[in-house]
Amino acid sequence: MNYLWLFAVAGGAALLGIALAFGMIKQEGRRSVAAIACAFIVAIGALGLGVYVSKEPTAPLRSSDREGSQNRLPGAATTEKDLPGQ
Repeated sequence: MNYLWLFAVAGGAALLGIALAFGMIKQEGRRSVAAIACAFIVAIGALGLGVYVSKEPTAPLRSSDREGSQNRLPGAATTEKDLPGQ
């Protein structure tokens, strides 16, 4: 499922990049080719970074329960008794 969102976002950016590259080549052919080549290198690096990040494990989620045990964890929300001067 993570790859679906990666494909959607990267696909939209790729379509925009292709449209911009087409316009640049139509205006200035030779100078645009170097800029487009650098843009492709950056895009490939960004895609590799996106795949790397999507494969890394995420922090475990602990959902709320009726006893409120999530409030006894070390990173629980601040209560009034935790505030200074109380």
